[in-house]
Amino acid sequence: MLNQVRQTIESHSMLKRGDHLVVAVSGGPDSVALLHILARLRNEYQLHLTTAHLHHGLRTGEADRDEAFVRRLSAEMGIACVCRRADVRALQRKSGRSLEETGREERYRFLQAAAERCGAMKIAVGHHRDDQAETVLLHLLRGSGMGGLRGILPVRDGRIIRPLLNVGRTEILEFLRNEGIPYMTDSSNESIMFLRNRIRNELIPELTSRYNPRLIEALCRMADLFRREDHYLREVVRQTIGGWAAGGDFGNVAIPLAEFRALHEAIQGRIMKCLLESAAPSQNGIGCRNIESVLILARRDDCQYLSLDLPFGIVVERERGILRIRKRGERRVGRKRIERATTSRYEYKVEIPTTVYLDEIGLMVRLEWSAKPTLNEMLRRPEIGFMDYDRLVLPLVLRNMRPGDRINPLGLGGTKKLNEYFIDRKIAATRRREIPLLVDAESIVWIGGERISERVRITEKTRRVLKAGISSGTYCGSPMGSERVPGSQK
Repeated sequence: MLNQVRQTIESHSMLKRGDHLVVAVSGGPDSVALLHILARLRNEYQLHLTTAHLHHGLRTGEADRDEAFVRRLSAEMGIACVCRRADVRALQRKSGRSLEETGREERYRFLQAAAERCGAMKIAVGHHRDDQAETVLLHLLRGSGMGGLRGILPVRDGRIIRPLLNVGRTEILEFLRNEGIPYMTDSSNESIMFLRNRIRNELIPELTSRYNPRLIEALCRMADLFRREDHYLREVVRQTIGGWAAGGDFGNVAIPLAEFRALHEAIQGRIMKCLLESAAPSQNGIGCRNIESVLILARRDDCQYLSLDLPFGIVVERERGILRIRKRGERRVGRKRIERATTSRYEYKVEIPTTVYLDEIGLMVRLEWSAKPTLNEMLRRPEIGFMDYDRLVLPLVLRNMRPGDRINPLGLGGTKKLNEYFIDRKIAATRRREIPLLVDAESIVWIGGERISERVRITEKTRRVLKAGISSGTYCGSPMGSERVPGSQK
C-alpha cells in the first residue's frame, strides 16, 4: 500500500521535498492510516507535518473521545496538533443547507485556516477509492454532469491533496490491523439518515453482488476518464471566454451573440455554467434550469431587448447582438468594448523577452525564451507558440490583421490567406481583428493562441526556442521590451 500511495503522489505531483502539510485527522481509520503513511514518507520527502482536528459539536460523547485520541496520537508521534470546536448544527440552521454539506464546508474552512496559521502549503485528506465510487454514484443519482461524475479530484486548487485515492477501504483496514494501529469508529457512519451512508451500506453491496463484482474499480475508472475530459473542456471554455471578460472578470461579461451561437451547444452550456457560477457567491448554486433559461434567451431571434433575473442578483440582458451577464447594480460592459477590435489598429515592435499588454483588446502577450519542448508538450498546449528563434527574420512586430495577410500554417500544407484560415477555423468576423499576430520581416510567424508558421517550426536542429502565450489581465506601465509603432492606432 505504501508503494501505491507513493505512486499516486508522484503521478499527480502532490508533494515536493520540504513541504509542510496539514493532515486532516478525524480519528477514523482513513485519516489515521493517512497520518501513519505520511509519517513513514516523512524522511523521503523531508516533510513537516501538523495534524488538524475539527470537533463538529455533534455526537458529543464520541466527538470528545475522538478529539482526545487525535491529541494523544499526535503527541505520541511528535507532531503538532491544531484542534477547534464548531457548532455545525447552529451553522446549518443559519445556512439552510444540509447538515452534511454544512459540516463539510466548515471542515474545509477550518483546514484552510489551520494551514494559514502554521504556514503549511498543502492540506492532506483521507479520501480513498471507495469514497470515490460513492461520490460518483451520489452525483449520478442527482443527475450531475461531467463536473460531478469526475468525482473527487486527486489535487484540488493546487493545495488539497488526497494520497489515498487509489487505495481501497479494505486495504486500509488490513494495513491498520497488520501494523497494530488503533483508530476510532464513528457511529453516524451507520445512520440511514444520510444518503451517502445508504449508498455505502446498501446500494453498493447490492450492485456489487448482483451486477458487477468489480463495481468500485469500474466507477473509479469512469471518474478518471471524466476528470481528464472535463479538464480539457474547462481549458477550452476558459480560452473561449477570455476575450469577452472585462479585465478577466468572468462575472461581468459582454458576449457577441453571433460568435457564441456559432459554437457547439455543449460548449455553449459549459460557457454559461462557468459565467453564471463566476457571478454567484462561492461559485455555487446555479442549476440546470438557470443555464437553460439563458441559452433560450441567447438563441431567440425575435427580440431587440430582453432581460432575465437569476438567483444571487445575477442579471442577463440581451440587446441587439450582445448578451450581457452582470451582478445587479454593477456597471454594464458596453458594446464599444466588443466592437473596438473592428475599429482599432495596433502594432508594437518587440524584443525578446517581453510582456506586452495590448490595451486595444485587453490581453497580455508574453514572449520569452524556453527549453526545447517535447512533442507531447506542444500537442498538449496548442495555444502556446513554440518557435525556432534562429529561423525568424528580425525585427519582430505584434499587430492585428491587415488586408492581404497570408500565412503558411504548420501542418496545413501551403500558404493561405489569413482570412481563409479564420473562416476554416470558424472564427467569427467580430473576433478576427482581436487576435494578435507575431510578424517578422518576411511574414506572420504566429497567430496568437492558434498556430505557428511552418517556417519556424521546431526541428532536431533547433538551438534557441521562442515561446509565445496569451493571457487576460491588466498591465501597469509601459510594455517592457516593446515600442508602439507611431500612427499604428486609428
